[in-house]
Amino acid sequence: MDSAADAPWERCARRAIPAVSDDLLRISAEDGQTRLVRVQHAAAERRAEQIAGHVDHAMVLAGLGLDARAASAERWAHALSSAVSARSREQVARAVDLALR
Repeated sequence: MDSAADAPWERCARRAIPAVSDDLLRISAEDGQTRLVRVQHAAAERRAEQIAGHVDHAMVLAGLGLDARAASAERWAHALSSAVSARSREQVARAVDLALR
C-alpha cells in the first residue's frame, strides 16, 4: 500500500519547509518577537504555493464563479497563496481574481 506520507499534499508540505524557514527568520528579524499567527500564516501560504501545481485552476475558478483564464504556474501559485487569509468564499474569489489580473 502507498504510504500516506507520499500523498501529493504531504510532499508539498515538505517542500514548503525551506521557504517557511526563510519566512520565520525574516519575520523574527522584523519584529523581535514572532507571533505564532504570523508564522502559521506564512506556512499556509507556502504550502498553498506548493500545492498549486496539483490543483486544476479552471475547475477552481469555475467553482468560485470566476471566468476561466490562462495563468502561468507562478501566477496560479500566487493566487492560491493570496487566498490563504480569506475567511469566506467571497473573499477567496476576490483574492484569486485580483491575483490573476
